[in-house]
Amino acid sequence: MSEQGGTILEPGKVIRPIIDHEGVRLLAERLYGISVLDLVELNGYDDKNYKITEDPNMKNPLIPNHNPHGYVLKIMNSIDSQNLSVVEAQNEIMNFLLERSVSCPKPIRNIFGHLFSVENISGKNHVVRLLEYIPGSLLKEVPITESLLYQLGEFVANLDNKLQNFNHSGLVSREHIWMLSKVPELEKFKYVIKDSEKLDLVEEVIEEFKYAILPRLDELEKGVIHGDVNEMNVIVNVKPGEGKTDYRVSGILDFGDIQYSYYAFELAIAMTYMMLMTGDPHAGGIVLAGYSVNRRVPDEEYRLLKTLISARLVQSLILGAYTIEQDPKNTYVTSTEKANGWELLKKIRKTKPDPDDDPTNWKAIANEFLTRS
Repeated sequence: MSEQGGTILEPGKVIRPIIDHEGVRLLAERLYGISVLDLVELNGYDDKNYKITEDPNMKNPLIPNHNPHGYVLKIMNSIDSQNLSVVEAQNEIMNFLLERSVSCPKPIRNIFGHLFSVENISGKNHVVRLLEYIPGSLLKEVPITESLLYQLGEFVANLDNKLQNFNHSGLVSREHIWMLSKVPELEKFKYVIKDSEKLDLVEEVIEEFKYAILPRLDELEKGVIHGDVNEMNVIVNVKPGEGKTDYRVSGILDFGDIQYSYYAFELAIAMTYMMLMTGDPHAGGIVLAGYSVNRRVPDEEYRLLKTLISARLVQSLILGAYTIEQDPKNTYVTSTEKANGWELLKKIRKTKPDPDDDPTNWKAIANEFLTRS
């Protein structure tokens, strides 16, 4: 989500770009020489994203290598648009991964030869970029199998391994409200939770995070992480020659949350969203199985997973409720609540799980899966 130099989102700020389709067409033409044939708004939290199909009958000298799958015009929210070094880091990380055979969007240069520009839209400054559109299905659009969950774990660990060699000064001091380390800041936003039982749960998790996680951060391995691996950001494709439903994880989108942080956070976030999507805590163990094959997970990281996953759920539920209060038309942000986020949180926080069937003993679930397969 959002940052501002060293400060982060405060309650009451409207930061999403205000622009209509005609405005988007004009931006695409003026900055990228694109004659827009078709324009579709895509999901976005605080940003606005548009899938653009170029008119094939119009020659465009600005983009010599025409992408047959189209493009995505991204207009960043007004807070993130102030931190240009992070925007530069996002463009660099995509090019870095593309050179290392990781499928992700490719940034396109504008009429000035730059990978982004800052445009005044409805009185506020917003960063505007164009990326190549990646073909495939989003993970949320296909049936979820254990094989896909396992592959996702492998993919995320492979991503983290490759990013060990990526550095950018813009990420070292980056702070934003969606970083897991910012969970204590949620105190300011928890007023949006009106149900007293839910509020008790939220306060319990925030307190646990303060005493169980914050003092132990120095023990954890650090590096650049994606920071938001979820079902809307993962691309899957059917492997040629295989069945129509045999999907493979093939690419990653949306580098808006990249940060210099902890690998345990990356793992916990990916596990959280897969459990949310399936409604089943066991799914986290299958993701862990795939992840641990490509990156060793130290014991100190295992021990913190339950609190980290609870904290990500609380973060998503609070910030989702807050954003809806600010922007009632934004249905994308309620996805955690719709996906039974509260039920999952209660399942994970259950005080006395059955020792023989503890759905949060992800290490045992991972080992069982690896033995079985």
